[in-house]
Amino acid sequence: MLFVNIIVPVFIIIFSGWALERFSKIELHPLTTSSLYLFAPMLVLSALLKKPIESQLAMTVFGFMAVYILLMWLLAHLASRLLRLDYDSRQAMTLTTVMMNIGNFGLPLSYFAFGDAGLNVSILVFVAFNIPLGSLAIVIAQGKNASLWAATKNCLKIPILHAVVIALILNALHIKMPVFILRPMELLGQPAVPMMLVLLGMQMSRTQWRLPGGFMLTASFLRLCVAPVIGWTCCWILGITGIERNVMILQTSTPSAVLPLLYALRFNTRPDLVASTIMTTTLLSAGSLTLLLYLLPLLP
Repeated sequence: MLFVNIIVPVFIIIFSGWALERFSKIELHPLTTSSLYLFAPMLVLSALLKKPIESQLAMTVFGFMAVYILLMWLLAHLASRLLRLDYDSRQAMTLTTVMMNIGNFGLPLSYFAFGDAGLNVSILVFVAFNIPLGSLAIVIAQGKNASLWAATKNCLKIPILHAVVIALILNALHIKMPVFILRPMELLGQPAVPMMLVLLGMQMSRTQWRLPGGFMLTASFLRLCVAPVIGWTCCWILGITGIERNVMILQTSTPSAVLPLLYALRFNTRPDLVASTIMTTTLLSAGSLTLLLYLLPLLP
């Protein structure tokens, strides 16, 4: 029943977005902008104001992110060397294995799986992994022409980070938001979860897919099969247990992120490989994530 109750709803909404894009050809940019600059920040801000985060939990999540990114990057580098990939293909391998769909796919999936009990942890994971997604991913896509300063500026422009800072300041000062302000925030945050999945479906509708090869099979294996093991290892190293551990493992075991495709197109870093791997991992994740949901309660 985990597949029916958790995975199927996710893919139904994704398919709705795919069908909307396929048959209506509506403009994607306004929806993306609304989600990035309004709905998602309001979801983060309202959730963190209703249930303030503990500093220890925040440090744990950011520590998990750092260790996880490092280990996955090392594995991607090793796999690229074993496959004897050229430089651009190595960068594409890193983009599709290190960067997971933490927002459009991971946040709704975690909410369906754990509900409000895991929402704060899920939001923190979402925020933490948006930092490398908005900075490191650009550096990887740029390759030898990477600008660390430009990547840092892009990272500081991420709206959900601003929402977290505001929430932390208000909580530290013990300022309670009045109901007439908090309620609009909550209402504006509610469309964020379904909107992320609809946008994912619309983006997939525009993706050109190619037949699987050695690159795609390796990247898919790392992203869907090895990543959960790395997530569990990071939790074991940092002593993370309970629902926090389950949320972190599940949310970081999602398919390849979509945003790096935009970077790959911009800097011509094998966008064909990146796009095909995103499509493949998204489709295969229906099986891998179902299995993971059954295994999570059994993990030591």
